[in-house]
Amino acid sequence: MELAVNVIIIILIGVGAALFYVGSLIVVVTAFGHKKYAYGVLSLLLFPVSIAYCLQYRKEGAYASKFLISGALLVAVTFGLANLAYQF
Repeated sequence: MELAVNVIIIILIGVGAALFYVGSLIVVVTAFGHKKYAYGVLSLLLFPVSIAYCLQYRKEGAYASKFLISGALLVAVTFGLANLAYQF
């Protein structure tokens, strides 16, 4: 039973991380397209900066924020549930 739970947790965290990564790459392309070069470079080097770009430029970053927010929430919720599951 624990093996199945571990596999499910790893898959969910992997999917969440992949969504966040794809969203970050979309932010990089969007930032360079709108001539926000500093955000483009920083988002490429430091992925959490892409969340700041999506919050500051909501209209331009609307598509990328769907990936970023869903990925971050999936990782956070899965991590929280895994911690609760392994406490008992």
